[in-house]
Amino acid sequence: MSNISAAPPEFDFWEFVSCSRCQLPFASDSGATVPFWLTECGHVVCNTHLNIDQSCVQCGMANIQLVPLQREMDAPMSEWFRSIPHALDTVAYAAKFQQETMAFQIRYYKARQQQQRAMIDRLKRENVELKRTNEILAHENAQFRQHSESGYQYGGEGEPEPSDVLNPNGKRPMNDADHYRPRTSSSRSTVTPLGPNRLTLPPGQHPPSLSSNPSQDLALKSHSNSRAQFKGGSAAQRPGSSRFLE
Repeated sequence: MSNISAAPPEFDFWEFVSCSRCQLPFASDSGATVPFWLTECGHVVCNTHLNIDQSCVQCGMANIQLVPLQREMDAPMSEWFRSIPHALDTVAYAAKFQQETMAFQIRYYKARQQQQRAMIDRLKRENVELKRTNEILAHENAQFRQHSESGYQYGGEGEPEPSDVLNPNGKRPMNDADHYRPRTSSSRSTVTPLGPNRLTLPPGQHPPSLSSNPSQDLALKSHSNSRAQFKGGSAAQRPGSSRFLE
């Protein structure tokens, strides 16, 4: 069996923390440690090399503030001693969280933008259709107004006007006058036709006999002639008829 190498121990920065003056380690194998201090100028000093005038033994900065060095400290000093891999994991998690949040928001507004764009395109098409319909209606209204005005111009109220369409003879027939006659409040919807004027015959002239059947008129005429001839012949043959005729 192959030998499996043991995993390297996890990196711990506290292993390398020591005094800036004497390099005394903060964590020793014996467990016995002396107090350590962290200066505001960023140096670690053991209690042995702590200056009484509160100056830094490493850089000489005067009137510095000191914080007791320990594993549990407040931020931001605690971040100075964190393991870099742990810090990177935290940064990576924070970056992932922020990226996913921003991506979700971007996708949301992108979808809304596409919906609004589709709605705007649909409204534009409807607006074009409405404009076209409005133009057609305005044109028809102008034509109706022109026909109405020309109807009164051609002969006054109720008189017909020539049509715009030519008949087979190449002429324009007259339109119906009732079509252009304005409506009134009268209850009668039909126009009563006017009959012709009365004809008076001269003295001595008899009115002609009217018949709708010419053959019947001819038969009646021949029958009248036959009766007249029969009466004349019978009168000549009877005794004393000639004297009567005289």
